[in-house]
Amino acid sequence: MKNQRHTRFDESGQAMVFIVLALGLFLLAAVGFAVDIANLWFHRQVAQNAADAACTAGAMDLYVNSQGTTLPLMGFTPGTAFNCSGTSSAAPCRYAALNGYNGTGLVSGSASNDVSVSFPTAGSNPAPGVTPPPAALAPVPFIRVDVVDRARVFLMAVLTGTRTQDVRAFAVCGLELSPSVLPILVLDPTRSGALSLGGNASFTVYGGPSRGVQVNSSSGSAVGSGGTIDLHQGGPNHTGSDLGVFGGPSANPGNFNGGTTGNWVSPASPVFDPFALLPAPAQPPNTPPADGVHVNYHENGCPDPDGCAWYTAGYYPSGITIKKKTAVFDPGVYYVLNGLALQSNSTVRPSTAVGDGSGGTIFYFADTNSVSVGANSGSESVDAFTTSTTKCTPSSILPDNLPATLNGNILLAPCSGTYGDPLGTSNPIGEQRGILFFQNRSQSANPQWGGGGQFLLAGTMYFHQCVTSGPDRGTNCSPSAYNTTLSLGGNAGSGTYNLGGMVVDRLSMGGTSGITMDLNPNAMFGTPKAALLR
Repeated sequence: MKNQRHTRFDESGQAMVFIVLALGLFLLAAVGFAVDIANLWFHRQVAQNAADAACTAGAMDLYVNSQGTTLPLMGFTPGTAFNCSGTSSAAPCRYAALNGYNGTGLVSGSASNDVSVSFPTAGSNPAPGVTPPPAALAPVPFIRVDVVDRARVFLMAVLTGTRTQDVRAFAVCGLELSPSVLPILVLDPTRSGALSLGGNASFTVYGGPSRGVQVNSSSGSAVGSGGTIDLHQGGPNHTGSDLGVFGGPSANPGNFNGGTTGNWVSPASPVFDPFALLPAPAQPPNTPPADGVHVNYHENGCPDPDGCAWYTAGYYPSGITIKKKTAVFDPGVYYVLNGLALQSNSTVRPSTAVGDGSGGTIFYFADTNSVSVGANSGSESVDAFTTSTTKCTPSSILPDNLPATLNGNILLAPCSGTYGDPLGTSNPIGEQRGILFFQNRSQSANPQWGGGGQFLLAGTMYFHQCVTSGPDRGTNCSPSAYNTTLSLGGNAGSGTYNLGGMVVDRLSMGGTSGITMDLNPNAMFGTPKAALLR
């Protein structure tokens, strides 16, 4: 009995050795799995970053390409899927490579990676909740990048029999339609001097969005170095706004004043033509008298004691010429051949008649002729214009730098209707003015505003040549288009205001011309933007 008890004591504790050994193996396996899982998680995060970067680069190229600008380094055809193992020069592939994924293809049993790019259709709903632009603006709205990272594993290899594990990541980017405040927009995609100021010309922006001016040209000299571009009171807080230029100069050439918050931004992505899908007005059936109808002082808002020429909306095949007199214009569409000429000592004002009920006028220039304003137009002595009547509704916003009264030429764009406020009655800040001048997009023209008188133009000036084979739209514009130049010259004086904006191919100012652009920071337009969506 004594020997048996002694043997039992000698064997005590052996089970503990096995328990410790088992726990050690378990902990070692847990640590191994933790290392593998942490490694795979790290690869997953890095792969996602690469997919996001590659996708965003591709979306920006889609955006710029849709503006008619051919990017020499884009390296892919929108809508045609590709794999980076065969197209490493494409922009998404280059950005994936910068983030560690060269996309050369997967190799069995070895650390490797694959990067593929596809273009989902809008109908496949690749980004739920996102509204893509109309197909006419962006025929290829989405891009998807898939990254597969074949990563090395260690303990997992013992259990699975393979030394690698595939980690996948993807990103969906594209163009979404979103409300945006419109800057002064110069559309020409290639030319030098798309925005050109000569002599002592002064271009001033007051209020508006954080980017007050955008020049889409890719030229290194898209903005000239003459004159003065004064944005120091631009922006929503009147502390300065940016000038963006896709090309250059890459730095302020010395004629730009952005205030405390405005900057010279180059390169800056081009901005879509917000009116690209807006249809041109149809030719009205009526042909009013070419010289208007005489009305007496105060009749239909006539501000001239000598009486006025009263014009009504309609078709003007011989143009409209105002000679040494005052003219008032009823609200409505003026479909004009041979242009609108405001000659010396002429004055134009809005009529107080109802017209078509839109609250303002739109002049559609149907041929190569456009608006032309001569010397001293707007300098006649007539009743001053009360600027508060520029409001469409009591809640409409007017800039606080606008004087209570103004002399000279006054024209007001429609508040409502097809060519009125894009947001219409849904605008939370009250309806705003729409388009005042609309040039036929199938023709090149040279609108000119000169003279030394004051003026107030409430509405957007839209002078854009597109030249398409389809309807008169601003989409898929020919590379040979963008030939319409708005010229501001002479001595425009200090009392010159445009409440709205400009969308022009090119803008040229010379002499001592000066104009103040009052931009509304709350006036919204639906414009496409490139974004990372998923």
